[in-house]
Amino acid sequence: MGMFDTIVFDKSYTCPQCGAELDSIQTKAFEQTMSSYRVKDCISHAEDIRIVKEELFCDKCSHFSGQYVYLAVVRGILIGVVDTLQAAQSLLNDLNLEKMILWYHDLFKRYWIESHEKRGALNFMRHVVEWFEKGYHKLEEGDAAAKGKLLFIWDSKHLQDAKEPLEAIKKFLAEKTGQGE
Repeated sequence: MGMFDTIVFDKSYTCPQCGAELDSIQTKAFEQTMSSYRVKDCISHAEDIRIVKEELFCDKCSHFSGQYVYLAVVRGILIGVVDTLQAAQSLLNDLNLEKMILWYHDLFKRYWIESHEKRGALNFMRHVVEWFEKGYHKLEEGDAAAKGKLLFIWDSKHLQDAKEPLEAIKKFLAEKTGQGE
């Protein structure tokens, strides 16, 4: 099948063959990064303004349904998934600049949060390597141990008492995602 993107629907459709709930569709119409997108997500380049027609496919019975959805994209943002070409054209025609600016604002905020989280995870990984390579995990309480804890103040709660790197990573994941241990 190759690379594709997944569009997750706000409302699901029903397969006419088997009655299964269809809550997403795969498409090759965009960047094909194996990413999942929803309405209001940036799905393409900022100059992209178009309507994409896709036939619904049922994973349960492995049949195309004969039903189509229309993906409306304005300035790279998926602004809607609708049942008819006319409805998609209305979405494109009725979109105002104020709404687009608000959507871009929300997208930038989400980008900033994700960038911050990524930087934090990368810094933590660097700290794990340094913590264990320099042997801070083996130090007894004292000046050297205190200095080590001070150097890694933001990640010390994950590093302290960890006997190996994997244990520190599990502590980090448990806090960040509620999973890990």
